[in-house]
Amino acid sequence: MIDPQQVEDARRALGVGLAQHRRSRGLTQADVAERVYSTRSTIAGVERGQQVADRVFWRRCDRLLEAGGELLAGYDGYRDLKQRFDHERIEARQRARWGEVDDGSPQALVDVPVAGGLPSSGTVATTALADPSGGSPAPGLGGGSASVSVDPAMALHWEEMLRLLAASHNVFGSRQVYGAVCRELAVVRRYRHEATEDLKPRLLAVEARWAEFASWTADNLGDVSAATHWLAHALELACRAGDKRIAAYVFMRQAQQAVDRIDGAHAAGLARTAESLVSLTDRDRALCLIRQAQGHALCGDKSRSLTAIKAAHKLINHATGLAADDADTIGHHCTHAYLQAHEGYCLLRLGQVRAAARALEDALEGWPVNYRQDEALTRSWLALSYAAANRLAEAGAEGSRALSLAAATASARAMRALGQLHARLAGSSTSTDVIEFRNSFSLVASTVRL
Repeated sequence: MIDPQQVEDARRALGVGLAQHRRSRGLTQADVAERVYSTRSTIAGVERGQQVADRVFWRRCDRLLEAGGELLAGYDGYRDLKQRFDHERIEARQRARWGEVDDGSPQALVDVPVAGGLPSSGTVATTALADPSGGSPAPGLGGGSASVSVDPAMALHWEEMLRLLAASHNVFGSRQVYGAVCRELAVVRRYRHEATEDLKPRLLAVEARWAEFASWTADNLGDVSAATHWLAHALELACRAGDKRIAAYVFMRQAQQAVDRIDGAHAAGLARTAESLVSLTDRDRALCLIRQAQGHALCGDKSRSLTAIKAAHKLINHATGLAADDADTIGHHCTHAYLQAHEGYCLLRLGQVRAAARALEDALEGWPVNYRQDEALTRSWLALSYAAANRLAEAGAEGSRALSLAAATASARAMRALGQLHARLAGSSTSTDVIEFRNSFSLVASTVRL
């Protein structure tokens, strides 16, 4: 049997090792916290042996402090010891429930009951939680105060599930995804409340990503209130997790919402906050610059808008030249095509309609087939550029292509842009393409709930 003191000693040794490596590099706790996207209080708690943090934290510390894998190996050893200790404790509790003891002596049934029981593996994910999206609370969760060992692999499970849902959302839209995301968020929250202290920061960060995604799906469904709520919640969770990288991404998304409200000054300010909050990967920083460019374009500041776009191009060029994105990248969708599309949006807002059309045409030539919602929006911007350049038949034809995608993916954002096109083309042309677009738009807008 593993003694509780062994676990405590291992945790303290892990903290001592971190402190020694940090001091050998001449860094303060605040220095380390900033560079591994954590907080000084977390570093202090870990070094005192009061908390552990997750494997991502230790990987970043090991890399920052050039520990040669020592810190990461120490963490893995601690987790193995802790999981075996938890496993033994849970098995002992289950035996005690049936009156069994290890040494033949009477055993007091103290602190025995665990709400609903636990699987003998000691990890919730292996049996009772095989289907974490179920509607009812999992055994051991939500009903009791007993400590429950939540398998750390659940964080990886939710990260992978989020990637799959995001891929589905990009192709098919938000209508089928949003409800599933909200239900899964409730499950993540339940597990996070019951997790051990060293796992909670990781689950907070995972929950923050899910909340941000819930906001994005709500945005595309046109539910502004829900989208705003989920982003605010994501920011709160990211701050509690001490994850400045996710917090920066949320600020960038709030800037995007400000762009949708045509609030240029607010958008630019939020995007600057996002960029300055923490050191970001190339693609994530490029997203912040794109939002700044859009904000400046909405304010009519051509110079600052195009300067930000130019800087974003350099970052995407650098990211594209790498063998793979940095592991910390969130905005993998920020490709050359995505950047060109938003450059076209900025040029359109600045009144450079011919340049806007060229940029948007170039973007669509290389557009990824699995980003249909953004394609709908990009084609809407191109149709508006054609209309502004008095290329009315082309505007109608492109508007119809965008409308087909917008209806298929339930994209309220694209429908708003197409509503502007519909109004602009009213009475402007007898072109068959224009008439067909306006009739189709009226029909979709009146019959399809977006």
